[in-house]
Amino acid sequence: MTKPHHVATALSTARALIKPKEEALYATRDIRLGLERIARVIKPTQTWKGVHVGGTNGKGSICGYLSALFTVAGVGHGQYTSPAFPDKRHSVVINGRYVRPEDYENAARRVEKDYRAVSIGWRLSSSQDAGSLSPFELETATAFNLFNSHGVPYGIVEVGMGGATDATNAMRRKSLTIISKIGLDHQDYLGNTIEEIAKVKAGIMRPAVPCVVDGTNEPAVLAVLKEHAEGVGAPMWVTQEESSFLQKLDQDRWQLQPYQKHNLLCAMVGFRHLFPHLDIDINRMLEMVPQLPGRLEWVGISDLTKNRYNQPVLVDAAHNALGIKALADFTKEKLRQDGRPITWVIGFSTSGSKPIPEMLDMLVEPHDNVAFVEFQQGPNQPPSMPAPLGRDLLAKVLAGAEEQLYDGEPDVGSAMQWAADKAGDGHIVLTGSLYLVRDLYKLEGISRASEAGIAWPSRRELWNLSKRWREQPLTKGEYEQFRRARTAWQTSRELKALEGNGPRPQATGPESNDTATSAQVNDVTRLDPSLQAATDGKAPPKEDIEEIKRLRESEDFHLRQQEAYEDFIRSAEEDLEWESKTPTPDAAFIRQLKDDLTLFRSRENHHRKALDSIAEKIIAHPAAQRVVALTHFEVYGRPLTYHVSNFEDKPRVDRAKRIAERAARRQAYRDHAIAEKQAKKDARLAKSGADPRLSAGDGAGEEEPIEEDFWGRPVNLLEQGPRPYNRARFFKIGNTRKPLE
Repeated sequence: MTKPHHVATALSTARALIKPKEEALYATRDIRLGLERIARVIKPTQTWKGVHVGGTNGKGSICGYLSALFTVAGVGHGQYTSPAFPDKRHSVVINGRYVRPEDYENAARRVEKDYRAVSIGWRLSSSQDAGSLSPFELETATAFNLFNSHGVPYGIVEVGMGGATDATNAMRRKSLTIISKIGLDHQDYLGNTIEEIAKVKAGIMRPAVPCVVDGTNEPAVLAVLKEHAEGVGAPMWVTQEESSFLQKLDQDRWQLQPYQKHNLLCAMVGFRHLFPHLDIDINRMLEMVPQLPGRLEWVGISDLTKNRYNQPVLVDAAHNALGIKALADFTKEKLRQDGRPITWVIGFSTSGSKPIPEMLDMLVEPHDNVAFVEFQQGPNQPPSMPAPLGRDLLAKVLAGAEEQLYDGEPDVGSAMQWAADKAGDGHIVLTGSLYLVRDLYKLEGISRASEAGIAWPSRRELWNLSKRWREQPLTKGEYEQFRRARTAWQTSRELKALEGNGPRPQATGPESNDTATSAQVNDVTRLDPSLQAATDGKAPPKEDIEEIKRLRESEDFHLRQQEAYEDFIRSAEEDLEWESKTPTPDAAFIRQLKDDLTLFRSRENHHRKALDSIAEKIIAHPAAQRVVALTHFEVYGRPLTYHVSNFEDKPRVDRAKRIAERAARRQAYRDHAIAEKQAKKDARLAKSGADPRLSAGDGAGEEEPIEEDFWGRPVNLLEQGPRPYNRARFFKIGNTRKPLE
């Protein structure tokens, strides 16, 4: 009888051979090398100094080491690495924290808007369609935009592919370049020989900018790099294994692999070129675990496998020959000492230049267990190598292919379940494409030892959310952002108070006192006019405040209980694991621990659901927006319309009254000027012997009065008709008429 997974295998093989149109569309990656497009969209002024890291293997780890060095030294910095996983915004890190999703999306929209404007001019000037930015160009320009907007002094940037024509090479200002170990990779784009690839990667050098090169590169590579450095005028420094930078490294504590030491040495030498007078404790720096995700990283899968496998799993994204060789050396030294087989979960991308059979021979031993899987392909990503083809290659290496090969669904989740059952007490190693590591980290139940957090929200976001909350109820996601922003705001105030920067600011809004009077609320709305619309100058009802207080107290109680039960669960699981490993386990004690775990998990789930319910009640409460939302005065410590002055504040004046007084002064001045002008005119006529009554409009020769403005110009001349000609007011000299004074 045909089994379902056999049908799935046949369909997977057919897809690999037939390649439908949609798969062919995904297989065509939008990789456009060159700087024509991105150079037009990035800002002409770069406010940060660039540290450009290129090479084939190790450049991401060097960026991680550099980031840790900057952090220990207290130097602000941003970091941009690729590819990013599990989300594209994780490619940008500011001072050790991921940028917030809304900041990344706003920056990407700004870049797209700027490029649309630039492409119109490009099309008009050259009569050619500029096309759109490639995905990598958009991500790179977004990262540079975020570096500028966050005001970081330094930006650590990893090369995407190659060097000279890579989008990251469009940065305007470099202070340092680093080139790691160079090997054969991406031959379709960079060249077929290692010398050609080295020439492309040397393109990141700049005149008078120091370049640090990994000394373990082949002599042919070093010769190409040296020749290019001399041609552009870049001082080149080649690292030495016996360098004094690693003498203070605690070898017993930090058992680094040789390639890790070389990467660390490149970072240390480059950092010393930037800051020659800063002495960094290398052991303290390594405590920060600066390795990037998926680079020789140990992760836990206990929750994923429901405690069937409680040992850490090694995850290393070795996707080319150099990386596979380094991983094979590590496993031989650290994981194969007891002779037990290793259970592998492997997945590569399809590439005609990668020696997949040789790479599998380096990794897999005949007695190992292997699951060859496929990763989920996304837009502008390489297609995954079909699992049936990988199994065919592995069948030639393994001793008993039927028992040692995974034959189920070719996804990483199912393969990890199989590996947990197959490994027993042995080791599990996942390796291959970075996109396979991304799929693993997306699974629920994966625990990592260290991961960068998200940057705390700014006061601007707290104020914007408060304004939005007064207009309409927040969504659940917006409410969580508001709570994070409020927590950051409160923490910053407490830190300032502890540092002695003045007394702790007290809240001035109605929420600071449950018995706030109407006068207090009116005083706040006077300082912050935007609150007037929300409160109408009235204090919130007492019963609404009390209800919010009860909800807050209940929320705090359930949160404490949930955290306590999480600690109980963790302790009970550790006791259970320890007791199970003892030579003579106590069956009654183990049974009691399992019963306790069931109880603890049910109570923890109860408190979690209660927290969700309370959060929804607070969000939907009609008085919450007046009691919880902050005012501009509370967030910034000043009213919405505020002008800095060194003098005492003047008493507030009614704006309408001030405008009326100013208009009255203008009218009085205008009347005085008109009266003075009329007096001068009467005196002049009296001196000439004319009858002043004629000018005043009395008698038979009366003229129709002409309405004039302040400067004596006629008003509404078209409605009044032309001014009557008075010959006595002019005398003729040639063809020029001049008025008599």
